Amino acid sequence: MVCCKKCKQLLAYRSRDGTASLAKHKRPCQTTDHASDTDNTSVKHLVKQTQVAEYYSSKKSHSVPKTIREKVKIACTEFTALDSRAFETVTGVEFLKMVLSIFDAGRCFSPTSNVSVKEIIPSPITISRHIDQMYENKKSELRNLCLNVKSYCIIWDFWTERYSGLSYCGLALRFITKDFTLHNFILGCIFYDVDSQSANNIRMFVDAQLLSFGLTLNNKIFVVTDNGNKMRAAFKEKCTRIGCSIHYLNKQLEHSFTSEEIDRTFVRCIKIQNLFDNVKKVVTHVRRTHRQVKLKQKLQLYSDTRFNGAFYMLNVFLNVYDDIGSVLNSGYIDYLTSVDKNLLEEVCRFLIVFDNAIDQLSAEERPTMHQVLSIRQLLIDQCEAKFEDSSELKELKLFLDQHYICTFLHSRLKRFDAAPHEKDIAFGLVKRELLARASISNITTDTASNGVTTNVSIINDSTAPVHPNNLLACCFDKPRPIINSVTTPAKELNDYMKFIIPDEESDDVLLFWKNHEKFFPTLSKILRDLYAISASNTFVERLFSASKNIVTDRRTSLGEEKLNKLLFLKRNLFTLKEIKKRN
Repeated sequence: MVCCKKCKQLLAYRSRDGTASLAKHKRPCQTTDHASDTDNTSVKHLVKQTQVAEYYSSKKSHSVPKTIREKVKIACTEFTALDSRAFETVTGVEFLKMVLSIFDAGRCFSPTSNVSVKEIIPSPITISRHIDQMYENKKSELRNLCLNVKSYCIIWDFWTERYSGLSYCGLALRFITKDFTLHNFILGCIFYDVDSQSANNIRMFVDAQLLSFGLTLNNKIFVVTDNGNKMRAAFKEKCTRIGCSIHYLNKQLEHSFTSEEIDRTFVRCIKIQNLFDNVKKVVTHVRRTHRQVKLKQKLQLYSDTRFNGAFYMLNVFLNVYDDIGSVLNSGYIDYLTSVDKNLLEEVCRFLIVFDNAIDQLSAEERPTMHQVLSIRQLLIDQCEAKFEDSSELKELKLFLDQHYICTFLHSRLKRFDAAPHEKDIAFGLVKRELLARASISNITTDTASNGVTTNVSIINDSTAPVHPNNLLACCFDKPRPIINSVTTPAKELNDYMKFIIPDEESDDVLLFWKNHEKFFPTLSKILRDLYAISASNTFVERLFSASKNIVTDRRTSLGEEKLNKLLFLKRNLFTLKEIKKRN
């Protein structure tokens, strides 16, 4: 924009247009200037000044006086400082909703009203009681929703609260609706008041909690837990237990860095374990002496309860490797010099793939079960020793039915290019499940024939290669430039196998089956049942992490029931409101 010196009018200017627009304005502006000289009237009174708002709309719908903005700013600053709140609190959705309700209440009063704000804000006791009422209302809504759910997955885990030492069990529900919408609900973070954590007591406790929502376990219901012996024993009958894939992966990584012997077999990762031990000693020393304030990044201690905990410790140590020598005592310099930086970089590059795998398998808002086999095969390939690998890394590298069906039902994984040796297993399992669900007449028709043989359509092999940005895309089937003949006993399965998928990188598997449900009705039902299974139990573990924001140093005497209700509302309130709006 440019401004005319005489009339102060704003003009649009673009370098590619030159001064043409300015020249057009100059002539009428000079005429106005001569006319105004006769009565000594200022130009700005004869020509209305153009405002910037005529070219660009203001982002603010209403102008707020500066004094009001300053007053609110001071109040928010004092609120965060004196109440020890996070700065982001004032931008939170629920905080803004609360401020808006108070703002709307203020509109009802005149400026001369003497109503105190304390008369509007409810007391802590009132809020606590309303939590109970809101919890009962939302639990009733969720219970009614559960009555219509026939196939679902239960996620379960234990947690011990650090202040009181009390044990809680986290219970989550996961299912897919008929319109292929994935839902995750927390059934509770419930105080475990049984005498012992034996398998029988755990199972009875879980059954009782599920029954309060109208849910029961049977052989067609899936339960995702960690892989402890108690969990295996508790859920070995009247349900199908699925082990948490991330726990399997994390335990293997943990053994490679910390175990000398597994099942009487010697672990041959001596050099890698020496590297790990030296880094751990240095990190522990720096954390204990409070000298890490001089480093650009906070060192992370190894924790066996944190997934891929070794990677986080080693990776942060690598980032500050060049600076850490300045904060060490002479007694720990030898540990630092024993750490080979090149080997450390090599190990971190190797472990970051596992970290990406854990992130993808712990996703909550999308199905994850179909990713397990493909990512597992990708990690197996990652662990194959390569010529350029160091001898130490080579030591480290040398060291399920529902999964098959879920992988097969992903339209871009059905040919098992990532693990071709497992394709026949998956095909047989899907065919068996398909025939089990098909009607008797369809089964008779399919088995009476000698099998339907069709040719898979030709896919052009000139398609540009996809550049994936996630691990799963690396496992997508490659285009088929040749004609393959597939014999299948069921037409639906045969049609699915020959269905051509557009060569685009997309992993919205639920949208695919929603759009193609009428073509593959039985397969879509199988998908709704099995894709509700979570690949991990991290959904419940994140619930335990959220409890740390509720039970704090200033709030240690919170009752068990109140904690359960607060966590229930925190995770379910928004979703239940959205479902209520749609209905």
